[in-house]
Amino acid sequence: MTRVLAIDLGGSALKACLFDADGSVAASANAETGFEEKAPGNSEQEPAFWWEALTSACERIASENEGGLDGVAAVALCGFTRTQVFLDQAGRSVRPALGFRDSRAESVLAAVRRDEALCADGVLAGLNAFHPTARLLWLKENEAANWERTRLVLEPKDYLNLQLTGIARSDRVSQHWLAQSLAGGDASVAARLGIARALLPPLGRPEDIVGQVREGLAGALGALAGAKVLCGSNDSWTAVAGLGGLKSGSAYCISGSSEVFGLLSHRRGEAEGLITIPWGEELWHLGGPGQNGANLLTWIVDWLDTTPRPFQERLAALLGEPENPRPLLFHPYLHGERTPFWDGDLAASFLGMTSGHGRGDLVRAVMQGVGFLNRTVLERAETATGLTAEAVRMAGGGTKSPIWNQMRADILGRPVLVSRHVEMGLAGCFALCRVALGFAENIGAAAPEADFTSYLPHAAQHAHYDALYALFTEMHEPVAHAARSLEKLRRGAS
Repeated sequence: MTRVLAIDLGGSALKACLFDADGSVAASANAETGFEEKAPGNSEQEPAFWWEALTSACERIASENEGGLDGVAAVALCGFTRTQVFLDQAGRSVRPALGFRDSRAESVLAAVRRDEALCADGVLAGLNAFHPTARLLWLKENEAANWERTRLVLEPKDYLNLQLTGIARSDRVSQHWLAQSLAGGDASVAARLGIARALLPPLGRPEDIVGQVREGLAGALGALAGAKVLCGSNDSWTAVAGLGGLKSGSAYCISGSSEVFGLLSHRRGEAEGLITIPWGEELWHLGGPGQNGANLLTWIVDWLDTTPRPFQERLAALLGEPENPRPLLFHPYLHGERTPFWDGDLAASFLGMTSGHGRGDLVRAVMQGVGFLNRTVLERAETATGLTAEAVRMAGGGTKSPIWNQMRADILGRPVLVSRHVEMGLAGCFALCRVALGFAENIGAAAPEADFTSYLPHAAQHAHYDALYALFTEMHEPVAHAARSLEKLRRGAS
């Protein structure tokens, strides 16, 4: 029996799923991951920990499934991005990977921005603390010994592919920004910043075959020897592939520990704060990853209700409390923000709170704030491309609340289509394997059959949210100014 193994390396857990050829699940397992965040702006993890998580998940799958991992013909991985793995000449990790929330590169960018020539030439355009080139510059300036040892920079899923196959490869989607800054020899952005070194492995398409699982892997992984290993891509691209959304005019939101929101277009467009990158042949992506999403809902519920009940029960109880008719605004920047503001110093803020507001009002305000941020990204992308998304496809843990799904539809003013299959990264990996094994002609045709729950916008609620959204947008800059000023006070005190 032909089977495929799909693996999704997430910020809080690695998920693995063994699929039969028809898409039915034979077995699945999770293993916790997570980043070490010892100080504000510091986010790291040892790559070897991800390999341990993959090994652990596969051992559990093998123990729960008759025949273990026998019969696996293809393996595909996806994973979080905006995370750099630094390897030496022998492919060994030089230091812990810099995670997607790490903003320490802001310190070196502040110094570089004082170079008038670089500013005048536009070298620094688009660089921020989360840009891979800024991360390399931070390593060079702060850890000279580690920088000298670094010969290769991989994405997290590429590191796992390297352990499986012994071959270093990556995809053009995940490595677009670093590849772009390294291109051009002595005139490249990286070279102008003192990074004159070839650091990328060969790049290809997500559906390309990296190689085969090597012989001699320990434990259950030994049964995978000879299986094809797909290049894969970042978790967002792969989830959208699983949603069947890799087409022009399609909007999506992957609501996980943080959120990724985007619009796909057949024409290139540019919008302030949005990432524009090619996602396929004649297909452009406008949008990008945020720092804040379903993690904020977990934060507010855990803060307001510390009882040992399941999360969804506590959320339902809080939302069932009386609603104050006076609106409450929340700017959802609990962890700073990436798309569309790219400012690690942004901070969250409740506006309009009175003694009459209760716990349920706080929860609703948090949910609305995330929805308003989604709308900011969508409106900028639509304006830039001239397209109007007919619906927004959603997946991820944040879609488990029907109330939040309906709220987003009302805020966005268009249908929200929520996949009944939460793990769309795994579905996208399965689609990649189908292409590799010849069961589908291309990735667009390889996605599992659509299975959505539709949430249609209510006209009255949409009009209400229009007014709130206008105020949310108007108050962004005062909130940002206050956050930056408070951060300056903190730095001065320390």
